[in-house]
Amino acid sequence: MTGFNENTTQEKMENDLSKLFAQLNGNQGVATVMKPDFVACDLNEMTVTVECPVREWQTNPYKTMHGGYIASAFDETAGIFATYMSGMKSLVTANLSVNYLKPIMINDSILITAKATSVGKRIITVTGECRSKSGGSLTGTAQMTFAVRFDPERPEQAKQWQMSSDIIMEIDKDSMGNRPNG
Repeated sequence: MTGFNENTTQEKMENDLSKLFAQLNGNQGVATVMKPDFVACDLNEMTVTVECPVREWQTNPYKTMHGGYIASAFDETAGIFATYMSGMKSLVTANLSVNYLKPIMINDSILITAKATSVGKRIITVTGECRSKSGGSLTGTAQMTFAVRFDPERPEQAKQWQMSSDIIMEIDKDSMGNRPNG
């Protein structure tokens, strides 16, 4: 799969995203527990919508969906979509900001719609809406920024990324010994 490009049609986008979410659902990371199911996409609006069921283990003491799982649903949906929109480049979440508007009850599902608002060579910005499937009410909004980790067509970038990550880890490890107690 090559992801989004200038030749992408509505039908190709639907087929690609449906396959991509199906592949990841149960096979990788957060998708194994969130179980996002592809619902729809719109080439003209640059959106994708997925459904995630609200399970009991995702709830807080008030029996509503825990905010961390809502944030994860936004991040997972928008991250997969941003990866597709980038042409299947490796991305990391640079920023995630969530506004919680209404509680989501147990045994409902949420519909997350992600909209690509800016697709650059290195940065992709996506906004999101979360709606209750049962009532359709807007329960949350989000804004996310994704950074290209490296371009798979330039393998030297992966090595540079790993070197940078190793340096950051060493700095963090060294600074741990210099922190005051308390």
